[in-house]
Amino acid sequence: MRKFLIIFFIVLMGVASATFISITTTVSSENVVQNNETLVNLTIVNSGDEPAHDVFVSLITPKGLDSNELFPGKLNPNEPYTGEFKINIDESVTLGAYTLGVITDYKDANGYPFSAISTFSLVIKKPTFSKVRADVSEITLGDKGAKDLRLSIRNFDDKSHSIEVKLFLPRELKSDKEKETVVIDKKSDEEISFSISSFGARPGSNYVVFATIDYGEEGLHYSSSSSGVIHVVEGKEGIPSWIPIAVVVILILIFIVYQVRK
Repeated sequence: MRKFLIIFFIVLMGVASATFISITTTVSSENVVQNNETLVNLTIVNSGDEPAHDVFVSLITPKGLDSNELFPGKLNPNEPYTGEFKINIDESVTLGAYTLGVITDYKDANGYPFSAISTFSLVIKKPTFSKVRADVSEITLGDKGAKDLRLSIRNFDDKSHSIEVKLFLPRELKSDKEKETVVIDKKSDEEISFSISSFGARPGSNYVVFATIDYGEEGLHYSSSSSGVIHVVEGKEGIPSWIPIAVVVILILIFIVYQVRK
């Protein structure tokens, strides 16, 4: 009987599974916007295995740009939703390339709120190519406490630039600062960091974050975007939540085996 209990317990461990939601957004727009308004097409896919509820999509736009919002509602697994943003552009906006954010808010079956973020480039009347880019570190963050997200910035240009570095974060994460301005010399590297902490992030979740770099030169605007991943685990020091569970399970199995052999 005791042997049967051991086998049954191991079988239960093997078949346990969890449902999940995974949101992917795809954006398409004009290569170069020539007017003071443009349409941006959005496609959202939930590649998880449970529906996302109360899905709401909005854009994060720089000053001088604004747009409508979209409300897909329920998003079933592998059933794409398509919608359209209308972006209005003020005449005072400097020509060039800009990075816009797409933030998707949704809830799981229990009503718990989540968000997902992505970016895309919008070129207003004059194409520009940024020669300053960033590499974003990948970090494991506990659901308590904070950790530095490091950005390695490289200027490939033959001239220095005063750049504005900004993070695009899902709502479940927060930073110690909204942006940072840095002067980076020609053909040089800089490293800056943002202190990131959980703001209701669920342990076991992975969040994609983006860093944007913007600067102006000779009356034109330049922008680039880079992504990184933040893994959220349980505990202040970032100890994976499965480790205590695994220790308990091993101790229980040792105890049961010991009792069988007595």
